[in-house]
Amino acid sequence: MSEGLVTFFKYKSLGFARRGDDYFEPLRMDVMLDSLHKWFQDRISLEDTLLWDDQTVGYGNRKKVYLKAIERDEGTGDYMLILWRAIGQGNGVYGIKADAGLEDNNLYNADDNVGEDRVIWGEAAYYWFVPSLDIFASIRFPNSVSDTEIMNRFMRDYVELHSDFRQRKVIEKERKGGKGKYLSISFAPTKQGEKGNLWFQAYSEQFKKPTTEADLEGLTGEITHFVKRDVISAQVVQQSGWTNLFKGLPFVSSQVTRANRRVEVNIEAKPTVKELKDLIELYEREYAGGDEWRNIGFKKENSGVVWLDNFVVKSILPVNDLAGGGRDDTGHYTTERLFKAMEFTRGKLLSAFIEEEQEEAVGQ
Repeated sequence: MSEGLVTFFKYKSLGFARRGDDYFEPLRMDVMLDSLHKWFQDRISLEDTLLWDDQTVGYGNRKKVYLKAIERDEGTGDYMLILWRAIGQGNGVYGIKADAGLEDNNLYNADDNVGEDRVIWGEAAYYWFVPSLDIFASIRFPNSVSDTEIMNRFMRDYVELHSDFRQRKVIEKERKGGKGKYLSISFAPTKQGEKGNLWFQAYSEQFKKPTTEADLEGLTGEITHFVKRDVISAQVVQQSGWTNLFKGLPFVSSQVTRANRRVEVNIEAKPTVKELKDLIELYEREYAGGDEWRNIGFKKENSGVVWLDNFVVKSILPVNDLAGGGRDDTGHYTTERLFKAMEFTRGKLLSAFIEEEQEEAVGQ
């Protein structure tokens, strides 16, 4: 059994923007992925999925990223994508024959004798898109990479060079200082009465998963201490609230400013799930976004402080290593195997996002 670390992201900008003002036409995630999926059906080999070739102006020095697979789950509407980032001439990584069919999942090891075969040495990157919740995730295994900028750049290149859902304008231009030529690719507005050119944007940011009690069940047994950093008056000793609770405990560190003292307090703790969830809610309500020093955290056995401003519950996707009647321990996975693993964990991985969406719908 292998485990993939699932990290969620959300597009903060996915669509077409006009320079010089705030005009923006959003692009739905499912429209973009459906177009890419259809384009992929006409590809024959891995090298055929590179979005440009040597004759494409301005792309000669770009990192080569191929689309190894894309599959849609008809039941959920989710998409699974596998990118193949080419690197060097091997150097301990795996490789795929350049002319291998896209259904061919055979891999070369860098130590193998490849003979005359043209091999694209590289690393896999796995991505899971959930259009129904407008989020996506990287899935990182020991033998894969997780580089969200690669995915964003791939999507921008696809939309600009190959998408079929909007008319584009391509102009070849010269870089300043005679540093070569490049392609300026813009799109026409679809809203009636709007003029000018629009440029495609695909920018994402990590989406902190909302924390549920189910996420915290395994964590509470590992916590040994609560830690609080705060700013108190240097002249008046507070005798209420948290300070009173920790009366008599030594300050681990202190820094006197003109009128205030920075303090850090540690206390042994064996919290329940509810108590830990209440602590996280207290942080979000009273500490998040404030003074950089003020913070709440916890310690686990033989580890440092986990501060709540950096605390993210890890999401794990277990994948069975038994495949095709035998054991596959290469550390590489097909979209079929990943979707099979999702059958048992999708609900748990997305439960917090679904609950949050339902709460927002009730509040509207």
